Amino acid sequence: MRRLLLFAVAVCWVITAQAQENERRVALVIGNAVYQHVDRLANPGNDAKLIADTLRKSGFMLVGGAAQRDVDKAAFDRLVREFGQQVQGAEVALFYYAGHGMQVQGTNWLLPVDANPTRVQDLDFQLVNAELVLKQMDGAGTRLNIVLLDACRNNPFANLGTRAVAGGLAQMRAPEGTLISFATQPGNVAVDGTGADGPYATALADAIRQPGLDIFHLFNQVGLKVKRDTQGSQLPWLSSSPIDGEFYFAHNEAAPDIMPAPTLEMPPSVQAGASRDAGASAQASDREQPLRELAEKGQPQAQTDLGLLYARGAGVVKDYSVAMQWFQRAAEQGSPRAQYYIGMMYERGYGVPRSYDTALDWYRRAAAKDSAMAEIAVARFYGRGLGVERDPAQRATWLLRAAEQGNAQAQFILGNIYRRGLDVPQDFAAAAQWYRRAALQEFAPAEMQLGLMYERGNGVPQDNAQAARMLRQAAEKGNAAAQNALGMMYRRGQGVKQDYAEAQRWLRASAEQGNGLGALNLGILYAEGLGVPRDRVEARQWFEKAAASGNEAAVARLARLDATPRAQ
Repeated sequence: MRRLLLFAVAVCWVITAQAQENERRVALVIGNAVYQHVDRLANPGNDAKLIADTLRKSGFMLVGGAAQRDVDKAAFDRLVREFGQQVQGAEVALFYYAGHGMQVQGTNWLLPVDANPTRVQDLDFQLVNAELVLKQMDGAGTRLNIVLLDACRNNPFANLGTRAVAGGLAQMRAPEGTLISFATQPGNVAVDGTGADGPYATALADAIRQPGLDIFHLFNQVGLKVKRDTQGSQLPWLSSSPIDGEFYFAHNEAAPDIMPAPTLEMPPSVQAGASRDAGASAQASDREQPLRELAEKGQPQAQTDLGLLYARGAGVVKDYSVAMQWFQRAAEQGSPRAQYYIGMMYERGYGVPRSYDTALDWYRRAAAKDSAMAEIAVARFYGRGLGVERDPAQRATWLLRAAEQGNAQAQFILGNIYRRGLDVPQDFAAAAQWYRRAALQEFAPAEMQLGLMYERGNGVPQDNAQAARMLRQAAEKGNAAAQNALGMMYRRGQGVKQDYAEAQRWLRASAEQGNGLGALNLGILYAEGLGVPRDRVEARQWFEKAAASGNEAAVARLARLDATPRAQ
């Protein structure tokens, strides 16, 4: 089977990490393979199941409860209509289709399994116009709309008797805030691969599972994997308009295990004394003029800080072009901080065309001057294969440079690499050493991981009391995973005196931050009446929150509640 994939993403506004934890995600996944009047296909059913299962674990509610396979025209229309109803009020809507597809007069058509048109006039009645799906999303109030069309390039009805019928799918116009990706370059042919699933669906599912991988990095990683897996015969293609904000398929509670993309931080000169309320903006505005005076005199730190004010819109009107001008003036004087932020602007596509090659060049300039932030960025690029071939050895080299400078984030990432055995032999002792160095700097994620290692005896002597101490340090800093783990230690009486009230306090703190495990464990307290009155309604509320984050144990708990008769 030859395929083309279109990935359209319409962004309605910025999606923050906090919103993502509570967002409602709805997906319709269709895979058509057993056609009645044209050649049957091998992979669409498998691809649809793979994507559906992956999306469910990423917190998506599936229309019909699972992948919809081998649907006819009546079922196709019904499912699209139901999809349009269910996405009303959702945060994210996603449609995935695998199967035969064709274009006629520049319009893309998806084929139900009973399609058998003999003339162009039959298309409206026997096929499904791809634009129909976009119309169902339009006006639904979603923050993000995603359409995946994984359709055959070969035309199964080339005998319709008109030159308007062309092979493959037509390029669909990308509205403002839309991202379009093809599994291969326009006009080229995608390969079927040798496995049960297509190379693009396989790569896409793998990338979706990775926590903390934003949508642009996801596309880059998928593209590189498809290119490698097909020996260069399939080269994915991407086109997008600027998207202000980020989207992650995998929830943030697992994100500490990966290297986060850079963000625009508030300049230190503005952070000092700034409050969290509206007064912070006023303070930033008050500091803009003194910064400008110093920047005009050629002071690189002031130029960089002024650039950050404009990049963030802190006390001034956000203007990436002005920000870049100030960054460049500081970078020309050799400021590694400014060079780092120029790299970040190119990586994120802020005010300039996104370019991983250019971003990496600027990161390297800053890293050459021992900027730990830049060294971590270069490591991330080698680890993910952004602008370069993926090279785990180079990733480790750059991380080690930053870690030896005392950078807690780099030390934590190295701990993750050894703990998980990422491109190195798994080594819990080495992981514990790096976590300990970061924890000495009160880096909460490292305190959390080190606490778990003491609890399990991985790389360190098993010590519940020490585990509880480390977890408490991280929990008091607001680390949701540590709050869940500490709550469970109180529930079990491990390293601390058993105390259900304390267990509930910490589990609730974790759950209210959107942590799926915290919500599950809090629900169990209410379901089983552990330290609290048994409360099915309260238990269901927390199980549903946990299930929405992709926690399968919470789904099982909900099923158990439904199967258990209520007490009379």
